[in-house]
Amino acid sequence: MPLLTRNPSHYLSDLQDESTEPLHVGLILGEGLGAHVEQRPESAAAMSADESSWVELAAAIHETTRSIRCLWLRADREVAAASSFCGLGRGLVGAVTVESLVLEGQGIGPDELAFLREYLVRNTTLRGIKFLRTRLDAPSSRLLNDFFAGNSNLRVLDLTANPLVDDKTVREILGAIMRNDDCRLETLNILENLDGDAVAEVLISDSGVDFIAFFVSQSTHLKVTGLLAPSLLTLRLRIRALNDGGLRELANIIKGGRCNIARLDISGKFGDDGIKSIAEGLIANESIRRIDVGMSEGLTDIGGLAILRVVQGQDESWRSKTTSNHTLQSVQITGKAGMSMSESVLAKLQSITNFDPLQTLQSKAWNYIDSNINDLSSINCGVKLGPHLLAFVSSRGGLESVFSLLRSRNNAPENFTNHPTPEKIRLSQKMEKASRENEILKALLKSERRHRSQRHLRASAIKSEDVNLRDLEEDEQRERKTIARCLLLPLFKMCETCKYLIELLKER
Repeated sequence: MPLLTRNPSHYLSDLQDESTEPLHVGLILGEGLGAHVEQRPESAAAMSADESSWVELAAAIHETTRSIRCLWLRADREVAAASSFCGLGRGLVGAVTVESLVLEGQGIGPDELAFLREYLVRNTTLRGIKFLRTRLDAPSSRLLNDFFAGNSNLRVLDLTANPLVDDKTVREILGAIMRNDDCRLETLNILENLDGDAVAEVLISDSGVDFIAFFVSQSTHLKVTGLLAPSLLTLRLRIRALNDGGLRELANIIKGGRCNIARLDISGKFGDDGIKSIAEGLIANESIRRIDVGMSEGLTDIGGLAILRVVQGQDESWRSKTTSNHTLQSVQITGKAGMSMSESVLAKLQSITNFDPLQTLQSKAWNYIDSNINDLSSINCGVKLGPHLLAFVSSRGGLESVFSLLRSRNNAPENFTNHPTPEKIRLSQKMEKASRENEILKALLKSERRHRSQRHLRASAIKSEDVNLRDLEEDEQRERKTIARCLLLPLFKMCETCKYLIELLKER
């Protein structure tokens, strides 16, 4: 949470700084804002001065080159915040440096959101928005429909402790996001009340919970670059109307193969039956790492043991160990939800495993082999596990059972002990790939050599044709010269004859 100040000029120097470090801006808006304004907020001059200071701050946010990691706006009072939001909202239009926006306090309602509407609607870079203890309701959420339906970069939506958020509000906001085919929401938080808050009227009913579950089921199949891909990574639902039926809907979602939720935080009026439904969903789930359980009704060891059986195995058989859930790492049960559970079950749930899924599966497999070292006939061990199994058993004894396993044709192939190591397999695959590439290169070289030979033959033919044409031209020139000489010889003789006649005539 950034430092919250009532003075709009507090962050001006930081915004004008050319540092590349991200900036957190926290502001308190409303009555008494602007330490430099001495007039009462009711006066028009004070309101004008207050608004101009927020306009100046908004202009600095608009022009800064620093990334604003979080812009936190708090208005605790329902009066005297309109002018501040008017100046700030008008100046923020077109700003692209804010990455996340937090709106906090009862002083933020429909009028204040109306001033921010144009900024939000035209913003396509905001990655997160949080409404904390605001007067957000269905009419004010309709003002932001275009923002939720048009921002494809939104990753976090947090609705925490907003007393007027009801079924209609949830439908307005989530429905707008569902119309955005390019949205990839990763975190969805809907918390009706925080710890220690007074219990208020139930506004989100079973119908609202069903719509949230429907949204979650659709958000795991949102369009991303033309493909269907999982979206939600974190889901926090602390809703008083969340019952066993709502958890059954969530269980149907998390058991799907396209669920990518890693953290699930739930609180409501569910009991052991709802937790059992979640446990059934965990059997086929490969994404959830952590589950947090807050308020609940009637949650006992029965629900906790149902989850433990899923992650540890229904029984001690090899098949049960290898098909159990390997991804869940902890289940945190806090508050009154854990008061009716034994400390041993709570401790086991909180520290299921510290390893990644692959290491967890390997640990379960080796623990089973170590516990059943004298009888491994139940393991249908594949070829690739042979060397590892032999090394493990030879270091702990029990080789007689391994030899009996090797003699069984049904459980192990003949080359069980001669199977190459993973490194040798990797090198063999690389050699095969190189051999295939060499064959392709040889074929290409042969083709290129054949094309070059054909081009050489064509060039020789063209050269021979040029020589023949040159010889023909020379023969033609010689013929022309001969014809010319033949034509000129009679004319020469006639000239000689005329010359003799003239000389004879002269003598006479």
